[in-house]
Amino acid sequence: MPLIEWDDRRYSTGIERYDNQHKRLFEVLNELHDAMEEGRAEEELGDTLRELERYTEHHFSDEEEFMEGCGFADDCSDCFFQHQEMHEEFAEKVTELREKHEEGEYITMEVLEFARDWLDSHIAGGDQDQSYGEYYDSKVDDYDYDSHDLDDSTFQ
Repeated sequence: MPLIEWDDRRYSTGIERYDNQHKRLFEVLNELHDAMEEGRAEEELGDTLRELERYTEHHFSDEEEFMEGCGFADDCSDCFFQHQEMHEEFAEKVTELREKHEEGEYITMEVLEFARDWLDSHIAGGDQDQSYGEYYDSKVDDYDYDSHDLDDSTFQ
């Protein structure tokens, strides 16, 4: 049984590129959860944390670039800066967890619970990822979010 399941109504931003990136983060957590249930969590945890660090850097910068490019960052600058701050806090926490793991602490459940809860509140939270999707849907006709040079295939 997955730790966290994608639900379009709850999590979709309405922007396929970012929904796919979010789904990949769900997969990473579910893979770690599966490893834990199979008794392999400690072997997998370091790789998972390093992947989360790389992927969130990629995803967060892509998402923030999109928010700036489509006008969301200007029209709702407080929302944008709060969003950036949440991204920075998540990245710092993942790095902290990786360091704890490298020092030999058992943190698998802490990682799973932190990441699951953060993803759930950050993506589905009314003032977070869904808000830029709603903004894009209601205000923007011509922003080509597929023109970014970031390559999602690196993290698939």
